[in-house]
Amino acid sequence: MAVLVTLCVYVAQAEVVEYGEGKTEDIFFMVPGGGKLTIDAELKNGYKCNFSYQAQGGTHEEWHMTMEMLDDGKAVHCTVERAGSSSYLFVESFEIELTGPKVAITDIEVKDSQRDNKDLNPEEYSKEKTSVSSVQGKFKNHLEKVAVYSPLVSSEL
Repeated sequence: MAVLVTLCVYVAQAEVVEYGEGKTEDIFFMVPGGGKLTIDAELKNGYKCNFSYQAQGGTHEEWHMTMEMLDDGKAVHCTVERAGSSSYLFVESFEIELTGPKVAITDIEVKDSQRDNKDLNPEEYSKEKTSVSSVQGKFKNHLEKVAVYSPLVSSEL
């Protein structure tokens, strides 16, 4: 007797809105139980933002990913956040990576969905030159928002 296994793949990226070369917004569904999934956004000038995650619990949630050039092209910013309300998903891990010429993340914002939108505790995540990711064993699995900012000009003389 043959067993037929059906695999249903949920499309993670629902809608992409481009605002010219300097901004893009993706509306996607964070899907629980799907293993490690990645959403990305790219600007036409070579800058890219990747958001990878693993989540459990409940059903899918609407999230937004916005990537934009700021300060007349002298900085790039990427935000991934829950749309409209707190997340009820158990986020096992996450990573946001910003790539492109001269990228070096200087500012980050990481919000906890279970603490009235307050910042995650610093030991829950790790910041590298071009990425921010959850720290295994320290991250308490609640994520509401993660944003990264990189100036593209050196302040050195």
